[in-house]
Amino acid sequence: MTRKNTLLTIIIAIVLVAIIGGVNVFANTNSWGGSINLAHTRSIIDQLADKLTNKTKEISTLNDQKNAASDQANAAKQNVTNLQNQLNDLQNQLAQANAAKDQANAAKDQANAAKDQANADKQRELAEKRKEIQQKIQEINDKITEGNNRVAEKQKEVNRLNQDLQKANQSANEMQQKLNEMQQKLNDSNSKNDQLQKELDAALQDAKNTEAHAQSVLDNNK
Repeated sequence: MTRKNTLLTIIIAIVLVAIIGGVNVFANTNSWGGSINLAHTRSIIDQLADKLTNKTKEISTLNDQKNAASDQANAAKQNVTNLQNQLNDLQNQLAQANAAKDQANAAKDQANAAKDQANADKQRELAEKRKEIQQKIQEINDKITEGNNRVAEKQKEVNRLNQDLQKANQSANEMQQKLNEMQQKLNDSNSKNDQLQKELDAALQDAKNTEAHAQSVLDNNK
């Protein structure tokens, strides 16, 4: 049974208790005295219903925030993975450039003056390429560090939201327990009222029997 259905059942039961209590007061004092009890019961029901509704909304909001934070953390992790793949590609390119440099150095030893100039140009080109790659590697490493920090922050946020969610669920469970206790008190009151009603019916029947007996005695003595 959902909290909404449970709350509706308890509200109806509490109202019945207030009404039955008022009927008992009327039977004992010949005047109606249940209005105060009924008003007080309605106030308690309204307060519990408002608290349970607010707590349900709070739990829903915390769940939404937790899911959003988890999605952001997953996105940040994926971004770190993509950056790591880019870093691996650039490191491979750097290794290839270094291999090309070694080949160029070997060719330089065997080349003539004209080839020396070509090798010098090649060396400058490779140096610029290595510098560019190393700069990109540094940028990606910085982004990876930033991404890891962001993942850590999001994880802290998820942990905090989990704690808030646990507290909210605990509060809702405590409120549900209070409602269950009120339901039990209502059941006890109904049982007691049924017993009192049976005793009242028996007393009324005894009074009727006594009245009939007295009338019979009077009729016999006329």
